[in-house]
Amino acid sequence: MGEVILVRHGETAWSLTGKHTSYTELPLTARGEEQAKSLAPLLARRKIALTVTSPMQRAVRTAR
Repeated sequence: MGEVILVRHGETAWSLTGKHTSYTELPLTARGEEQAKSLAPLLARRKIALTVTSPMQRAVRTAR
């Protein structure tokens, strides 16, 4: 049976203050970039057939 893996985008400046980002186009912070990179070794062990992401920059950067 397949599985669904959900991943939230990395940290943004608003994440730090608890603001809801909604449709605001915010980039990842340096820490957010590192959070996203840290997922690579964990996900590399899995056979991923499909990746679906929001069109927001922070989500796309995390997915890449």
